[in-house]
Amino acid sequence: MTFAPPQPLSHPRDPGPSTRPAAPSRRFRSDIQGMRAVAVLLVVLYHSGVPGFTGGYVGVDVFFVISGFLITGHLVREIDEHGRIRLGSFYANRVRRLLPLSAFVVLVTLLLSRLWSSVFLVKSITVDAMYTAFYALNYRLADQAIDYQQASAPPSPLQHFWSLAVEEQFYVIWPLVIMLCAWLGGRYRWRVLTVVLLALSAWSLQQSISVTRSNAPLAYFSLQTRAWEMGVGAGLALLAAALPRIPRLLGTIASWGGLALVLFTAVAYDDTTAFPGTAAIAPVAGAALLVAAGARTNRMSAARLLDLRPAQWIGKLSYAWYLWHWPLLVLLPRAFSSPLGWPQMVEISLVALAAAAVCHLFVEAPALRSRLVVPRWFSTGAVLQGATACVALLISSTVPAFAGSGAATSAVRFDPADPSAIQAQLVEGLQIDDAPRNLTPSLLDAPGDLPEAGFDNGCHADYFTLKQPACTFGDPSGERTMVLWGDSHAQQWMPAFDAAAKRLGWKVVSWTKAACSVGQVKLYEPKLGRDYWECDEWRRQTIDKIEQLQPDLVVISQSDSVPGDQYTDQEWADATGVTVAALRAKGLHTAFILDTPQPDVDTPECLAEHLSDVGACNSVDHISDYPGRRDEVASVLGTVGATVVDPIDWFCVGESQCPAIVGNLLVYRDVTHMTRAYSDHLSPLVEPLLTGVATG
Repeated sequence: MTFAPPQPLSHPRDPGPSTRPAAPSRRFRSDIQGMRAVAVLLVVLYHSGVPGFTGGYVGVDVFFVISGFLITGHLVREIDEHGRIRLGSFYANRVRRLLPLSAFVVLVTLLLSRLWSSVFLVKSITVDAMYTAFYALNYRLADQAIDYQQASAPPSPLQHFWSLAVEEQFYVIWPLVIMLCAWLGGRYRWRVLTVVLLALSAWSLQQSISVTRSNAPLAYFSLQTRAWEMGVGAGLALLAAALPRIPRLLGTIASWGGLALVLFTAVAYDDTTAFPGTAAIAPVAGAALLVAAGARTNRMSAARLLDLRPAQWIGKLSYAWYLWHWPLLVLLPRAFSSPLGWPQMVEISLVALAAAAVCHLFVEAPALRSRLVVPRWFSTGAVLQGATACVALLISSTVPAFAGSGAATSAVRFDPADPSAIQAQLVEGLQIDDAPRNLTPSLLDAPGDLPEAGFDNGCHADYFTLKQPACTFGDPSGERTMVLWGDSHAQQWMPAFDAAAKRLGWKVVSWTKAACSVGQVKLYEPKLGRDYWECDEWRRQTIDKIEQLQPDLVVISQSDSVPGDQYTDQEWADATGVTVAALRAKGLHTAFILDTPQPDVDTPECLAEHLSDVGACNSVDHISDYPGRRDEVASVLGTVGATVVDPIDWFCVGESQCPAIVGNLLVYRDVTHMTRAYSDHLSPLVEPLLTGVATG
């Protein structure tokens, strides 16, 4: 993100027959420095959770407009004065201005993450650092934002580097576009550039609007949906000659109106706003009005506020403050092992401002004053990026294995004819103090201990997938067929049914989808920032496929937490009953497994800190965030004739004490899903569902 002082821009020499608007003047734009202060303050107040600034993220859009304006003015002047863009000098200048400080912040963040962050996050953060070093973090974040397996993961302390990635990607492409227009356009090169800029910006805005509706995370983080914002700034740079001629009164109105528009969106928008899309037009327009009005000196404009010394000081430190505030806001609460209120978060942000001042003095300013030649800056950049990658790999390799010191043991397979045997194992699990040395899966492997029916083979559909293959497990040549249907809380039962079906000669077809209920309800999906219409369509298609397949048994399960507070317990139960009743009406034998108990801690993370005190990670008196839903669903499904299975006794003793480890098996891989190993262990308990149909 371009927070550094503006590039010195000069009046170009007479371009002759290729007449075009003059580039922005060389004079220092103190109003733009003040705009930087407003933008970074909005972002910091938003991230600090200060009440009222729920849309402070629009500060990033202000920076995008400023960047497009300054960089385009610089590049256009390059062509005017030298007949070409000196790409080597341009990119070396980007390295000089941005990389020394950003590399230093990344390195410090990696070290602090190793000290204060969860061991399960350290490796992910080191990967983030790799992407950050090569300005590609925005697309990694877009992919992770819609990864259901990352649903419970806290934010990365490097997440804010996405905006730098967007800008640097723009800087790679935009100079080449300008050079191509200058070469092809000849005497009309600036007219050609204007047309190309308008076309690209219009396409990018259209992408922003359409992608926001379909995939909000991708729209938020990607270059193609953000380029138009920098394009608006670029357009202002091409109008540089006309801007100083704006009538004084009109400039005054535009200036105050632009500032008001930016501030209004900062308090009117929130995390539920579909952004960027059309919502981004308002803050971008506000920033554009401020930049345009500031081209003419006007003592009555908003520049009077932006020129104040505090605003100028914060604007000078804006880049460093932006880099420092987010890592400290993420990591310091983890160091204190407790969430902090917004007053404490503001205090942390002020500490980050102090760190920014120090780094500006000893890192950023010396780099800006450096006289290194172009090749040296390229080699310096390569060294800094290489150092970041090496430190990331080193820290990743130092994460301990977290092996237990307890005696090796095993969870003995029990006779399906004696379902009470699991209770004895659960009671023994509650007595474990030291985690067994042969814990399966290991704590570091736990997050990846997923069912074979997963995203990679299409057997567990992601948010956007509609057409799904009939993935077959169990005995592929089995004479009887079972369908497993639901969301990830149905998917987690696949290892159990796969093992049972192989023993009994059943074929199992898996149709599951991330965060998609079988109940006939419309869901709003926060990760997508919109209604989850793909779930409705996938549910309809799957019901049709089940009816066509006519399986001997349909086993359904779903998470009671998926709808959150969108529906009451009764509405959720009734919607589920409608779907199950429809299958029953088609003559299909249907069994419903109630939702599994939800631990009150992230089990692997807790055990990593309590390897010799496993009891601290056992869940006590917490079955679900919505305990009433289980009872309502069971009651409704009982009335429609479905077989209802309550797995509570397979996880807990007395419905109140649920061990984290059974034998040598880790029960949960995260805060809600059981491990593949434990699901497989429960296979004898699901056998009666199959044998009951076979003998019935």
